[in-house]
Formats: sequence, C-alpha cells, structure tokens
Amino acid sequence: MAIRVKCRHCKTDMGHLSGQSALQHGRVKQMREEFAEEFITEDEEGTLTVTSICEHCEKSLRDNPNYYAIQKWIQ
Repeated sequence: MAIRVKCRHCKTDMGHLSGQSALQHGRVKQMREEFAEEFITEDEEGTLTVTSICEHCEKSLRDNPNYYAIQKWIQ
C-alpha cells in the first residue's frame, strides 16, 4: 500500500510514500478511520491518495477568501 498526497484544488503531487514506508507508518490506519470519506481515496491497486492543499492554493485562498464559497475555483 503506497500513499500519495495531492492538492485537492490544482491536483499537484505533493508527496509519495512507497508501500513499505507506508506500512511502517503507524498513523495510516488511524488517519483512514478519521478522514476516509473526505480526504482519502483508494484505487484498485491499494494506493491511498490523501488530498490536502498545496502552498500555492493555500496562499490563493488566504488572499481571496471568497474562493471558499466556490466549488471549483481553478479552471
């Protein structure tokens, strides 16, 4: 089981843990239980994708708070 981290807005890859590293990380199971519906998806191969916000999108949201009301503000 590998883990990928992507920005939920611009889809930029922000990080990756190989299967072996992911299994050694003790918080993976706890994270899946707490945030599974909103932030974590799993593909057919068992790779987990965690969505977060990259620094660029975070700055854009901070500078333009009205973007929070828009479902898809990056075109």
